[in-house]
Amino acid sequence: MKRPSQKALQQKIKGFFGDGRNRIRLLFIGLSLILWFLIKLSKTGYVSSANFTIDYSDLPNGLVFTEKPPNSLKIKLQGSGYSLLKYSWFNYRDLDIDLNSLEGNRKGETFWTSASAQNYLEAQINDEDTRILSIEPDTIFFAISKLITKSLPVEVIYKPAFDTTAFTLYGAPKPEFDSVLVEAPVEILAKLKSIKTQVLNIQDPADTLVLSALLEKPDLPHLNLQQSEMNVRFEFSPLTEGQMQVPITLINVPDSVNLELFPSQTEVLFRCALRDYKEIRADEFRVYVDYKELIARPNSRFLSLKSENPPSQVLNLQMQPKRVEYLLSRL
Repeated sequence: MKRPSQKALQQKIKGFFGDGRNRIRLLFIGLSLILWFLIKLSKTGYVSSANFTIDYSDLPNGLVFTEKPPNSLKIKLQGSGYSLLKYSWFNYRDLDIDLNSLEGNRKGETFWTSASAQNYLEAQINDEDTRILSIEPDTIFFAISKLITKSLPVEVIYKPAFDTTAFTLYGAPKPEFDSVLVEAPVEILAKLKSIKTQVLNIQDPADTLVLSALLEKPDLPHLNLQQSEMNVRFEFSPLTEGQMQVPITLINVPDSVNLELFPSQTEVLFRCALRDYKEIRADEFRVYVDYKELIARPNSRFLSLKSENPPSQVLNLQMQPKRVEYLLSRL
């Protein structure tokens, strides 16, 4: 049997739809299908699940989420086809969770349960023929913390870009305020010891230098600084060199031993701020040898010189000589 050509098929289809009676017949079939579909949708008892976006409201002032809570709930609904189609296909509306009605336990955990909120959620859906069968998750735990304000010291960070062999910073940098108020969750503030400035590059070591310093805000959630910058005062001094003769002290020498040192004093070489030079005295230095070194190394001809607690203004302390000979005799 010969198959009709494509052209012949197209002509038959065109003839079918071109017939007015056929067009009317198709129209009534289409209307019947739509009416049947609408009747089906109007019936109740259908069950379907839909995802609802959550809005969290009424979080008390001074409290924040330290971890992001879930942003949706999966709810199984029973109702008419119209309602379920609306919720499943069109994401009809967001639901609100009232944070004033949260529960707590002895562990200090804060949580929300679907059982206690089902009526509240059904009231928001506001369809008489729709009810909630189940909610996932049925429990939501919240990481909520209280915001507190604390004063933290300011730590000045600077980088010298000048000749540090010729000048020195005289004293510690002096920020305009020695502390700054910080607002953050209590567990975050417990980890912070100070607030640092951004790095200040110091080019010109003038006697007095005032720079504006931006405060480095820690990259932590819900943390706010009361201020973002402050002035910092620096003082500098030229460096000078000094030298002094200092006697050598003996320590840990037993009463039955006589120990003589050659030489009995040493020359200390140091650097300091020019403005401090006249205040440094030889009796502020303590240089000593320890008899225990002799016991540990009885065959050595020398004892090492050690220095302890030099004046705070002194930089780069050296001793000349660094070791001395000794003469040991028994009493």
